[in-house]
Amino acid sequence: MTDTALPRVLCVDDEPNVLAAIERNLFGEFDVVVAPSGEAGLDAIRWGEPFAVIMSDMRMPNMDGATFLAKARELSPDSVRLLLTGQADVTSSIAAINKGAIFRYLCKPCPKEELIATLNDAVRQYRLVRAEKELLATTLTASVKTLTEVLAMVAPWAFQRAAFAQSCVRHALPKLEWHDEWIYTIAASLSQIGCVGIPADIVQADAAQRKLSEEERKLLVGHPEVAARLVGNIPRLELVAEIIRHQAKEPAPNVPLEVLRGSHLLRAALELERHAARGWSLERPWEILRAASPALPDYIIKSLSDFRTNVTGVRSARIRELMPGWVVDEDIRTTNGLMVLTKGHELTDTAISALQRLLSAEAIKEPIRVRGLPDSTTPG
Repeated sequence: MTDTALPRVLCVDDEPNVLAAIERNLFGEFDVVVAPSGEAGLDAIRWGEPFAVIMSDMRMPNMDGATFLAKARELSPDSVRLLLTGQADVTSSIAAINKGAIFRYLCKPCPKEELIATLNDAVRQYRLVRAEKELLATTLTASVKTLTEVLAMVAPWAFQRAAFAQSCVRHALPKLEWHDEWIYTIAASLSQIGCVGIPADIVQADAAQRKLSEEERKLLVGHPEVAARLVGNIPRLELVAEIIRHQAKEPAPNVPLEVLRGSHLLRAALELERHAARGWSLERPWEILRAASPALPDYIIKSLSDFRTNVTGVRSARIRELMPGWVVDEDIRTTNGLMVLTKGHELTDTAISALQRLLSAEAIKEPIRVRGLPDSTTPG
């Protein structure tokens, strides 16, 4: 919905004359779509453009307004929900507010002026929600990217693990069709930030399945909790922190839906990463995920069942040819052995500028091996 287009409003009522009156009263003020039942309303949400506001009558056969608005919230969580009721039933109105997170409810018959004023308030609320989410998806994501670049310099092996996990998550999300995808991609990219204090030789020993001391095992097992505490201090990343906290265990059933889903997806991604880190084949990822303990949900396994590590498009390039978004396919070190970028690092303008300065100082050699974005491909 652009700023110049009329705000889209869905009105659901089983009385045709009520819907006709609403269309007349709102003509020219809003882009109105009407539906004669809860099921028809849900279809309009599923198959149409997003709605700024969803308004429903309370009393309808088969599916009442409280149930409809609760289901509408699952399909379109950003849409602002209004309840229009002609009954003085306080109990059912409270149920609707609690189940569907109702912004406001109106009594029938509702004067035209009051209806339009309420809808305008709801549209403003919708735009505020969208603006905040866009801010989170851009500004916050950019800040997180800076943190991951720091992780790449401090703990290259942890960065590689997080990059692999993010590749899996990006592969799965289009199939899962979850809202607020940024939550899950950021959780993957920051999932290993608690590893900054773990020596690389401990991780290498774990990957090789060599016996670890009790202290070494504690460091490895405790890194999700460390990461969750660090990320939890960043405003708006509370859900991300909880997903990270539960990356290696089954979350409690009463956690928010985003945490339940996200922790399952992140655990599946890291299961594949551990398999790949040990040099084992990823030809049949569904078999790896089905063997995971605790068990992973079938829908998560299905979303990653055709995941393949993208190793195509590898080429040698000179520093001047590098582009943001390309991925380094080898460790880049200075001529005296200092690590600059690790294999799997996604190039940014900042990283390319640093490589150009090092080349000018004859501190690194070219060409270097690069490939496309660290994503995944679907065979066929």
